[in-house]
Amino acid sequence: MDQGAKGHSIVSTVTVDGGSTVFSPNIQGCNTAIISMPRNTNSAPSGSTARANVSLAPMRKVTVKELEDKVSDKKSFVQQNWANLVQKVKNVDELADQMMGYGLTNEMYSEIMTCKTSEEKMRKLLQYMTVTEISCRHLFTKLCELQNCVMEELIQ
Repeated sequence: MDQGAKGHSIVSTVTVDGGSTVFSPNIQGCNTAIISMPRNTNSAPSGSTARANVSLAPMRKVTVKELEDKVSDKKSFVQQNWANLVQKVKNVDELADQMMGYGLTNEMYSEIMTCKTSEEKMRKLLQYMTVTEISCRHLFTKLCELQNCVMEELIQ
């Protein structure tokens, strides 16, 4: 059994008979764990007719510009989504690296890096970067670039 996000395991057993068709779930997100979906290879393949009638949504990454265009007040968005950003953004080190020179000083950067968890680091980064409109706009753009799936989820 594989561990899912944050150590949660998701186990599901689906049993069908009589020519039933089973469609796999649509799993979205950048932080998904390894997914294994074995099937009984002793049974004959079926369901091609049913599969042909199902339209599938195309998977595409939303561009940074598309995300930026959806939010006019970047600072308010970041402040309103503070808790979600703290919980969902995991690669804070790279984000902090990108913020150097855009309102984040060496001293601030060092304080962020001394934090033990990504949540603590993100809280500290948000504390520093939401002071001015300019630094917050740059943070928003970098979040869209580096944490595209998280931002897409929060903006929709």
